[in-house]
Parts: sequence; structure tokens; C-alpha cells
Amino acid sequence: MDVIEGESSAIRVLYVDDDEGLLALTKRFLESSDDGIEVETTDSPRRALRLLESESFDAVVSDYQMPEMSGLELLSELRDGRDSGIPFVIFTGRSREEVAIEALNLGADSYLQKGGDPTAQYGVLRQTLVRITEHRRAERRLREREAYLRVTLDSIAEGVVATDADGTVVQLNRTAEEITGYDAEAAVGKQLSDVLHLVDGATGERIDPVRRVADADGPVELAAGTKLVTSDGDERYIEDSMSPIRTDDGSVEGVVAVFRDVTEAYRERERRERQQRALIDLATDETVIAGSFEDALPRITETMATVLDVERASVWLFDDAETLRCVDQYDRSSGEHNAGTTLTASNYPSYFAALETNRALGVDDVRTDPATAELRDGYLEQKDITSLLDATVRSGGEVVGVVCHEHVGEPRRWRSDERRFAAEVADNVVIALMRATDVDALPTSADEDGTDETRPGRDEG
Repeated sequence: MDVIEGESSAIRVLYVDDDEGLLALTKRFLESSDDGIEVETTDSPRRALRLLESESFDAVVSDYQMPEMSGLELLSELRDGRDSGIPFVIFTGRSREEVAIEALNLGADSYLQKGGDPTAQYGVLRQTLVRITEHRRAERRLREREAYLRVTLDSIAEGVVATDADGTVVQLNRTAEEITGYDAEAAVGKQLSDVLHLVDGATGERIDPVRRVADADGPVELAAGTKLVTSDGDERYIEDSMSPIRTDDGSVEGVVAVFRDVTEAYRERERRERQQRALIDLATDETVIAGSFEDALPRITETMATVLDVERASVWLFDDAETLRCVDQYDRSSGEHNAGTTLTASNYPSYFAALETNRALGVDDVRTDPATAELRDGYLEQKDITSLLDATVRSGGEVVGVVCHEHVGEPRRWRSDERRFAAEVADNVVIALMRATDVDALPTSADEDGTDETRPGRDEG
């Protein structure tokens, strides 16, 4: 008999019978074998219940008719009252079919009749105890292996889904649940193609994973850009490999798919490509390179707003060490450009200090960030701005201006590539400034007759 680590090879049996002579006889016969059977006896079913609470046994053998309670009542208490699955044998001299049927219906593992040749009778009982104990231990080992496999699978960062030979899902780990949106209970029993709803990113065609493995007759890796449609209809980019599960004789008994969610990396790559195209477009744009800074500004702010998908984008320059002036602000909703608003360091010292010390200042939530607390009441809340991304325009190591991106709606987490893009746009502003050859090429805070501009923009608060 196979024994797992920590498990005794002996079979401990609790024998319950009100006949003390049979208790001793049965104990002697069972323990005389080479099967390693140890027998604890009692003539009281109630004491048997107490023993089962305090000690560990592999099986119970019980007489049917006893004064305190019958063997069936003892069995019922164990199965229904205590939810115990311990192997149970009814060992009785009563040969009644209805008793045997009731015993088996209550969950008895075997029903044996006393009488006849003692050697044969106890030989059958011994074989029965060995058989049901080995079976129960095998079940326990299987459950432990399955539990270990479950813990192992759930610790893997990749999603894992396994099927049977018909392509029906039989198991998936926690990561697979998170990526697909299906929990194990909902997924098991479905076809793999329903749980792994795969779509070719280039053609939009549906991919049947089981068919792909069958056609290849071996492992398959999906093409880059493959999408997985989740249970709620969202699309995620995944990297996936699928392999047949083979038996020792080489026949296929299922498919296992191992995949990981690369959506964020894929979308970051898409964003970065879009950002790079925009930067190249700015660097080669005739308006930007012509030398007129004022003409270049609308092109720059419109690009900023579109690429970073924000409501407003603007460029600000220092008139002096204390004053920032908006030289162009683009509003995507209205399509309008305006300028002229000023901010002074004395009114917003924390914000100005943050600009001085940060290349790119990304504020995910303006309501809680100290750098923008001073701007909150005077401007941010009025415009429903919840997130702000600024990058400083620097020349010769000095801050000469700021490019600003204003997001409205739910707070937004600025990603590292977006912060980098804002900084690179700020560098383009420096280049455009350097191309402006004289003061007349730069926007001013007053028109030709010296009056201040009154176009709407950011208020001082």
C-alpha cells in the first residue's frame, strides 16, 4: 500500500459491538494479519462518537443492532450530524436486504454479514478494510495533489487554461480568471474558444485555439497583436502559446493555453509611436520651422491636446522672473485659441516652486496635490479640471516657460511616456523660440497702442 509522507502505514480501525466476546475475537483476527491493522474496540456507540472526536481512525466497523443506538443511527450521526466521510462498514448477523439497502443509502462503504467460517469471514472483513482505506487514502492524495496544483497555478503570473480532448475547459487559474473575466465556476464546462475569445489583431478574424493546435499537431504561438475579448466585451492584447496535452502513448487528451496580458505595454507602444509621429510632424512642419513663433503656437498646442487627449493645452512664457503669461491656449471643445492670462509667483508660490524643481509636473488629482492647491478655487474647479500635466520650457538651464495639459472629468494617472512627451514638446517650444529672430516675432502682452489684451484665459484667482 502506497503511503504519503507523514501518513502512517498502519490502518487504525474502530470496532463498535455490544458483544464483548466478538470485540476481542475480531480484534485478535484482524491484528494477526500482515496488513498492519490496529483495532480499537468499544461496546458503546456513544463512546465511539467521543473517540472519533479525540482520535484519528481510518475506518469504523459497527454492529447493526445495539442498545444505545443502532449501527445505522451511528452512521447517520457521522454522515449527516458531523459531516464525516470516514469509511464505514456495517458488520452484522442480521441478513435483511432492507438493512443493507438503507446502510448503503446512508453512505456505508460496505455491508458484511457475520457467521460461517471465522477465517473466511474475517478474511473478507480484512480485505474490505484494506480496500476502502487504500481507496480513501488515494482520494486524499489526489485532493492534496489537486490543491497543490491549484496553489502552484494560482502563483503563476501567466493565465493558464486546460481542456479535455473535446476542447471543454476543465481548469483555469486565478490569473486566467482575471484576464478573461470568467471565474472558474462559470468557465469550466465551456468550450475553450468561448472562454478564450481570440481575435486576429490585423484581420479581425476569430481564432479557434483548439483548431490551431490540431492543425499544427504541436505547440502554437499566436501572432503579435492578438486580442482577447473578455466576458464583458472588453478587448485585451495578449501573448499566447498553446500546446496539446498528450498521454504516454502520444494521443491528445486536451489543450493547455498559457497567456499573459500585454495590453498596457502594447498601448504604451502605440501611444509612443503616435507621440513620435507627432514630434516628427512638428519638427518638419513649415509653420513651426518658418521662424514665426506666433504662427507656430497654434500648431503646437493643437498637437499637444490631440496626442494626449486633453480638453485644453497651452504654452506659457515668463515675462519676468515673477510672471507667467499664456501665449496660446487651445480648447478642443470649442476649437478656439486664446491668450493673455498671467500668473504671478507671489500668488501661487507652491506651484511656481514645483515648476522650478520638476522637468515634468504630472498631477493626477489636483484636489489632493499640494502643488496645485493654490490654483484649485480660482481656476481648476471652475473649469472642472481634475488632472494637470505641465512641462517646463528651459533655455540655458533656466525655466523660461511652461507647456500645460488640462484634463477634465475623472482624475487621470499620467503615464511615464506621456510625461516624457510633454517634456519633448517643451523642447520643441525652445527650438521655435530660438528660431524667432526678433522681438516682433514673439507674442506680447500688449498690442501696438500699448493696451493690455483682454482675451479670456486662466485667471489669477
